[in-house]
Amino acid sequence: MVGGLIFAPTASNKRKGSLSMTYLLGLTGGIASGKSTVSQVFKDKGIQVVDADRLARQVVEPGSPGLDRLVDYFGREILTQDGGLDRKYLGDLIFRDSQAKEAVNQILHPLIGQSIQGQIEAAIGQDLDLLVLDIPLLYETGQKEDFQAVMVVSLPYQDQVSRLMDRDGIDRDQALRKIQAQMSLEEKVKLADYVIDNSGSKEESRQQVEAWLDQKGFKNL
Repeated sequence: MVGGLIFAPTASNKRKGSLSMTYLLGLTGGIASGKSTVSQVFKDKGIQVVDADRLARQVVEPGSPGLDRLVDYFGREILTQDGGLDRKYLGDLIFRDSQAKEAVNQILHPLIGQSIQGQIEAAIGQDLDLLVLDIPLLYETGQKEDFQAVMVVSLPYQDQVSRLMDRDGIDRDQALRKIQAQMSLEEKVKLADYVIDNSGSKEESRQQVEAWLDQKGFKNL
């Protein structure tokens, strides 16, 4: 995530129907739905997870081409005193200015896409049985068809609001604005191939992931 905006470009439409035996699972959900909890279950089982948020942070690290291009466009006011990206400043800017949001996407979209594609190709080269791509805005960016299946992490709306308020230390109105800036979880659930109900305990979520792995035959990864 860069400044509150998650960039999730399509890496390649070669994923679906590829001659590779690597199964590509898209993992997504809503803000504060608990996607990181489910992602960790896969990691704990030794399954490789490509984190689009982490890659988005990497492409704007100090000295990176991504950060240099942002500074060229927006000026040095987007930097902190130590030369890093001021994520809050940029996040506030793109939240209120759609043109700025589009500019950031155009600058960073190709860089993140290249990074994601590189990790996919590496996984295919290793003949991995399963690769999970954790992409928060998977549906919003039109990537459903890039995967053999999409798993959505869901929970009731009021739980989502409460968790976001607690996580970010914000009031209800701020939480609602953040949630409403994305496709609703209800709509994502309708589009999903598999749904993880994250309204219970972490153990219950883990059991659902394990059940999916067993169902697909991924028992000895």
